[in-house]
Amino acid sequence: MKIVPIMSRIVSEKNLIDMAFPSYEQVMNIIKDAKKLNQTSGSISFKNFNKSIKIKDISFAYPNNKTVINNLSLQIKKGQMIAIVGESGSGKSTLIDVIMGFNDPTSGDVLIDDTPLKKYDINSYRKKIGYVPQGGELFNTSIINNIKWANEKATNEQIQRTCQETYADSFIKSFPYSYETLVGDRGVRLSGGQLQRIALARALIRKPEILILDEATSSLDSKSEKNIQEAINKIVKKTTIIVIAHRLSTILKADHIYVINHGRVAEEGNYEDLIKLNGSFKKMIENQAFILVGKIS
Repeated sequence: MKIVPIMSRIVSEKNLIDMAFPSYEQVMNIIKDAKKLNQTSGSISFKNFNKSIKIKDISFAYPNNKTVINNLSLQIKKGQMIAIVGESGSGKSTLIDVIMGFNDPTSGDVLIDDTPLKKYDINSYRKKIGYVPQGGELFNTSIINNIKWANEKATNEQIQRTCQETYADSFIKSFPYSYETLVGDRGVRLSGGQLQRIALARALIRKPEILILDEATSSLDSKSEKNIQEAINKIVKKTTIIVIAHRLSTILKADHIYVINHGRVAEEGNYEDLIKLNGSFKKMIENQAFILVGKIS
């Protein structure tokens, strides 16, 4: 009688182990596959760039899939705000992955001041990149810890100053615990606009040479989008900004716009130039491919 409860517990624990084992095997297989992948990295420590990043005749295809980027070339000048637009599946996000060094092009080169990206130490390069995705993706910890995750050496004063730049400081201080407020899993306790402004502050605390905004405002209401846009206007010229955008208000501010179609640059120029071309960019606007804020003539 005394041993029956113990045996019952042993059986229950074994069942839990059996249920967890497939997940364990899957994680171990992922780790095993990851170790087989060699990350392309050079020996030159990346500190900054002085002139431009050139995407020169690059092509890229995922394994056993058709080509996503096809002989594409473009230039990102230092201090400019570049917008990359196009329909879903045109290759925009894949291009960003190539620029960040997550995907190696099957042909062509990414040149930083005429030096191939593969010659730079990839970790030192990525430390100089700020990235804000569409969802923000915060950790289940305090606001200040979420921001410090990007730069552990940042002081509280630097964090507060950065949050002021992104229009986050005022709503953070309205919380009972201010910067020590817990945001919940993936920032569930914050609104979409609040989450994105903290995510932007986290990207800026790195003092990035390149700031990438991957549809960072596409899911926000007009008021939240306006706050993010004002924050972007503050930091433009301080750093080089690459934007994948569906908000027309963001595209209007860009120094140069590249329209991507089937993995190629279909059109390029500023907003006025592309409207005058009367091509695919203007058709996208007429078809409301972009989220319109206000009246556009």
